Amino acid sequence: MATQKASKKTTKAEFFTPRGVKLKEGLSTQDGGGSTQTSPGAEADPGLAQQGMEAFATRIEGLITSLSDRLTSRLDSVAADIKREIREIGDRTDKLEEKMAEQAGAHNEMAGRVEDLEEQLKGALLKLADIEDRSRRHNLKIRGVPDSVTPQALSQYVTDILQHLLPDATLDSLLFDRIHRLPKPPSAPERSPRDVLLRLHYFKPREDVLRALRTPDVLKPEYEHISIFPDLSKATLQHRRNFRPVTEALRAHGVSYRWGFPVKLLVVRNGTFHAITSVEAGTRLLKVWGMEQLGSSSPPAPLPRGSTQRLDPEWRKK
Repeated sequence: MATQKASKKTTKAEFFTPRGVKLKEGLSTQDGGGSTQTSPGAEADPGLAQQGMEAFATRIEGLITSLSDRLTSRLDSVAADIKREIREIGDRTDKLEEKMAEQAGAHNEMAGRVEDLEEQLKGALLKLADIEDRSRRHNLKIRGVPDSVTPQALSQYVTDILQHLLPDATLDSLLFDRIHRLPKPPSAPERSPRDVLLRLHYFKPREDVLRALRTPDVLKPEYEHISIFPDLSKATLQHRRNFRPVTEALRAHGVSYRWGFPVKLLVVRNGTFHAITSVEAGTRLLKVWGMEQLGSSSPPAPLPRGSTQRLDPEWRKK
């Protein structure tokens, strides 16, 4: 029995001991026979290995726990900093919104005042143009007088034209205060003669001349190359050009009109007198009369008014 127990113990020890690998005859190990045929740890104690693994696992677990605690603490600190910065940004944003609302309100108030000032300036410019036109109301501008007419003969040449238009007028009524040629504008043709500007001493002959010019072919045949205009300021001429769509529609329908001062259209239709003071008012009146589609020219686009643009706050509190 003792022999059998010993053989059993031996058998158990051999079972847990790694065995060498038996090689077939004629074969050798890859390292030339220098390595052992058993594992280097074959003689190690399994209990010590188990203890080492447990100690290693415990150490790793401690390191992981420590790292987790450090990460948690660090993340909490970072999250607190982020929350504080977000709160500060929110406070600053609220202040910016309030400032934006104040600035927008101040700008809108200023824009309203600027619009009022623009209207006042427009009225002042119209009155200034009217004053300039009144200072020129004795003047006539004559176009087409040949350059061969000398300055000494210019007065007699123009007097002959006026007598052609007003046969019953006396020489005393056609008295000139002054007469001279004007510089040629850059847009004038190269060979065109310079215009002549004259100031009549009396106002009535000037109006009689303009009234006589309404008769067709009144200057023919001797003076058909001559054109006579009232002397108006540049501002007044530009305002009248802006009224062109309205005047074209009125002429197309045979509606008579005349110019008033400051610049406006005076129209009588169906026994009713109308004073058109702006292109917009004229366009509305044409629509009422059913004439708006006959204006071949479109009214000038209004100038952009960026300085009077209204602002709204970019952010609004709910």
